[in-house]
Amino acid sequence: MRKLGMLLLILAMLPISGCWGRVELNDLSIVTASAIDKMEDGKYLLTLQIAVPNMLGPASGSGSGGSGSGDGKKATVVVSEKGVTMLDACRRLQKKLPRQLFFSHSRIIIIGEELAREGVAPVLDFFVRYRESRLRSYILFSEGRAADILKINAKWEKISAEEIREEEKRHIAIRIYLKDFFNMLLTDGCEPIAAQVALRQSEVENKDGSSGEEMHTVITGAAVFRKDKLVGWLDDAETRGALWLRNELKSSIVTVEIPKDKGGGNISALAVRKATKIKPILRGGKLRIQADIYMENTVYENNSPLDMSDPKVIQYVEQELELETKRRIQSTIEKAQTTFNSDIFGFGNTVYRAYPKAWNRQYKDKWDDVFPELQVDVNAHAKVVHTGLTNKSMITVEEERE
Repeated sequence: MRKLGMLLLILAMLPISGCWGRVELNDLSIVTASAIDKMEDGKYLLTLQIAVPNMLGPASGSGSGGSGSGDGKKATVVVSEKGVTMLDACRRLQKKLPRQLFFSHSRIIIIGEELAREGVAPVLDFFVRYRESRLRSYILFSEGRAADILKINAKWEKISAEEIREEEKRHIAIRIYLKDFFNMLLTDGCEPIAAQVALRQSEVENKDGSSGEEMHTVITGAAVFRKDKLVGWLDDAETRGALWLRNELKSSIVTVEIPKDKGGGNISALAVRKATKIKPILRGGKLRIQADIYMENTVYENNSPLDMSDPKVIQYVEQELELETKRRIQSTIEKAQTTFNSDIFGFGNTVYRAYPKAWNRQYKDKWDDVFPELQVDVNAHAKVVHTGLTNKSMITVEEERE
């Protein structure tokens, strides 16, 4: 009986293919980032950053970014090809490469401005359907050609896409995954928003002692959408306001200016978000939004004569921090309502969750008309929890010595 059982087990294992369909690493072109632009002839320009596996080992001590082995060779190559569709561009690219394209390690998708203004849904359809694409890839938009972003050499990492990913991970700007962008597209009462990546010039010192300018990538501001079309940009401060309202901000530097009658100067604090509560209120047929922002602050710089050991001074600073935070948020709301008419905060979705019947009956089909006129009351609640290692500013200390 035992022999019969073993025979049946062996027979059952015969159809198992094991690693029959495996593909070796040295047969793959590993894509680390993708950039898509719209060309003048209407075709898509697909640009891929592809890793060179044998250049991704430990550096030999030269300290040069992106070199891998320190011999001046790059850890990635950038290739581009046009196509009528994304798949057509991929097929044409594949003809130029000796290895099979592999998208499963691609964590960055950058879309150029011209394509974004025409609508990104046709392009993103490819990433939804293609089985190798990662829905946890970061999606960003560039003011100009997206392909130019991938051509910049890395400074701190071996791969420039990794530098962008690290910036996104640290919540320097708004952090949106591909799946998040799709959810915003498909959710009533919420418009998409994503990070903006741009090229900036910086002055560098060459080995011969001379100075020059070098381009580098930076995440700055955010791209604002209506449906799947780009309608404009938010700057850094406005993006922070959007992050406050979306309950996504981890921390922010808030600086308040002290008036001259109180001695002048500035106080800078690190504000850490504790909670953001968005509450829709529907009374007498009138709808409004109440936004309460709760934060804890640590004072890191005080170049005013104010003494932070005085409870009245602490209370005054807290009030000023609240006013400055409120000003930033209201500025973002005003721009979203009057300039873009884009509910990037998801106010409509909160109305639906609080008043589903009223949303379906009154607001769903005309939210584009309601949102620009929507009353939003912002209440900031700041608390100074730390004042650093000293309460008195250095200005006060010097005056006391004199």
